[in-house]
Amino acid sequence: MALITSFVEGLKQRDKSGVITTIKELYENQFGLPLQHYAQQYLFGATGLRLKVFHSISGPPQSCKSPLLFDLMGHIAASKETGGLGGVAFLYELEDKISPTLLKSVLRKYGAIMDSSFLTMRNLTIEGAIGHMAAQVIPGYGKEFPKFDVPLVFGLDSIGGAASADTVKKITTEGSAGKSYYDKPHFMKYFCENAGQFMGDIPMIVICINQEKEQASSTPYGPPQKKITGGVSQLFKDGHMISATYKTWASGDGKTVTLRTTKTSFCDARKIEVKFHWNKYGQDADDAYHTYFDWALASAKCLADPDKGVGELRDICDVKISDRDLVTCPQLNLKSVPAEEFEAALFAPENAEMLDRLYTYQKIEKIKGMDEYVEYMKRKKAEAKDTTPNPSLVKTTKAKTVKKSEVSAKPVKGAKLGKARKVDNSISLEELMKQAKETNGAGSESEVPAERESDKEGEGGTKVE
Repeated sequence: MALITSFVEGLKQRDKSGVITTIKELYENQFGLPLQHYAQQYLFGATGLRLKVFHSISGPPQSCKSPLLFDLMGHIAASKETGGLGGVAFLYELEDKISPTLLKSVLRKYGAIMDSSFLTMRNLTIEGAIGHMAAQVIPGYGKEFPKFDVPLVFGLDSIGGAASADTVKKITTEGSAGKSYYDKPHFMKYFCENAGQFMGDIPMIVICINQEKEQASSTPYGPPQKKITGGVSQLFKDGHMISATYKTWASGDGKTVTLRTTKTSFCDARKIEVKFHWNKYGQDADDAYHTYFDWALASAKCLADPDKGVGELRDICDVKISDRDLVTCPQLNLKSVPAEEFEAALFAPENAEMLDRLYTYQKIEKIKGMDEYVEYMKRKKAEAKDTTPNPSLVKTTKAKTVKKSEVSAKPVKGAKLGKARKVDNSISLEELMKQAKETNGAGSESEVPAERESDKEGEGGTKVE
C-alpha cells in the first residue's frame, strides 16, 4: 500500500492542472451556487446549483419557464446585501419576444440588479450566443476576478426559438431554408460536449429553456411522448432537466405550476408545486405588474404533503397548511403563521439540527458554497506553483549513498583544479564513480576521498539522501 500511495502522490505532484482527484477529494470538493428556498433545494436534491453543470427547463407554452429562469438568475446576480450571491447574470434572449415588464416584475425583489449585474443580450443567433459566452465573457474572467469569487449564470431563452446564421442567410437570399436545413441539435451537441473545457474553474452554470412538444406514442393507444427541442445531447449532458406544467386559477390572477425532474444525475426524480401570482389589482403601476413565485409556501408543502412517503417526517417536522395558506408546525412553535415566517424559522441557526435531519431524510445533499470555493481555488493555485520535489520521485538505488561533502570537499586524485562540478543531491556510489571516471579519465573506487574532519556532523556534514 505504501508503494501505491507513493506512486499516486508522485502522479498528483506532476499534475499541475488538477485533473487527478481521489474519490474522497471529489466528494469533499462539491461546490454550488446556494439556493435560497427549501423547495428549490428539494427539487434539485442539493443545497445549491452545482457549478459547471447544465440545467434545462422545458414545458408547453405559458408554463412559466421564462419567469422561473429569471427568478433563479436574479438570486445569483443580486448583491449580498440583499441576500443574493453577488454574481453576474447573462440572459441571452433568442426569441425576440421578451416582456421587459415581466422581467422587471420578477426581479424587483432583488434590488438594483436591473442597472448593473443582470444583462440581457438580444439580436443574436444561437451560435452567436454561444460564441459570445465562450469567446468574450469567459476568457476575461480570470483577469477581472482573480479570486474566483464572483459567480456567473448564463440563461439561453430559448433553444427552440433561436435563429441560426446560416438559416437567416438562406432565407434572405432564397426565401426558404428547406425542412432539413436548420439543424438545432447540431449546435447544442458540440456546445454541450465541449463546454466543460472552456468553462475551466470559473464558478458558473448554464440554464437552457426548451420548448416541450408532444409526439405520437411508439405503441398503439399509448400516451403521447414528450420531446424537447435542441436534440438528445442535452439528455446526456444536463445535470437536471425540469419539466413544467400548470393550471390557471379561475380568478385568472395566477397559476399553480408543477415542476418535475424528468432527468437528474444527482438524485431521484422529484416533484413540487409552486404558486405563481400575478397581482393585477395593485395600487400603482409596479404593484399592478408584480409577478412572483410563492416559494415559501412551496417549501411548506414539501413537508406537509411530500411527493414521497411520509414515514418519520412527521416526527422531525410536522407541518400543516390551512385553506388560507397559513402554516402550523409544533416543532418550530408556530401556529397559523404566513409561509414566509415558517421558512425563516426553518433556516434559523437555532434550528440547524432539525434542518440537517430533514436534509438527511429527504435526501438533500449539503454542498459547499462560494466562500469555500474561493478558499479551494486559493489552495489549488498554491499547489500549482509549488515546486518542492516529492521524495517519492527522487532517483534511488540500493547502492550506498554518500555525503555530498565526500564528493565536493576535495578534488579527486589527479583531477585538475577548476570550477566545482554540480553534483546531484541524491547520488549513488556507482553513479559517483562513473562521474569521476569521466572527469579524470582513470578514476577508481579507491580514489574517492575520505571524509574530512570539517565535514562531520555539525560542520556541514549533513547526510544527503
